[in-house]
Amino acid sequence: MTDDYEELLEKGLDEVPEDTGKNERFELPEVDTRKDGSKTIVVNFSKIAEKLSREEKHLSKYLQNELGTAGRIKDGELVLNGELRRGNVQGRLENFADEFVYCPECGSPDTKLVKEKGVELLKCQACGARNPV
Repeated sequence: MTDDYEELLEKGLDEVPEDTGKNERFELPEVDTRKDGSKTIVVNFSKIAEKLSREEKHLSKYLQNELGTAGRIKDGELVLNGELRRGNVQGRLENFADEFVYCPECGSPDTKLVKEKGVELLKCQACGARNPV
């Protein structure tokens, strides 16, 4: 019986990747922007919102507020008024993820925004923590 256990253990260890823990399984998407006259368009906006598991409307409002500009969602793209630098938009996206995506307790991106008793909470699917946002 110990031989079977040893064989199964060896087989299991062989299937574990060498590099575990260093690289996170979740990577924040890179913002892809283009200029259109005096407007800045976030081309991959819908994909970013989907990757973050957040509503496009919520992410759009946050970015507009943080960037101090108006904008609208059109055909999966976010059209922002003004000429904005890609790094500036990316920085605000990182701030959004810190505030509304990553769990403050365990750092997991596996969270949901839920409303309980009129309060919006960030609920972690990994550790169960609930934090007001």
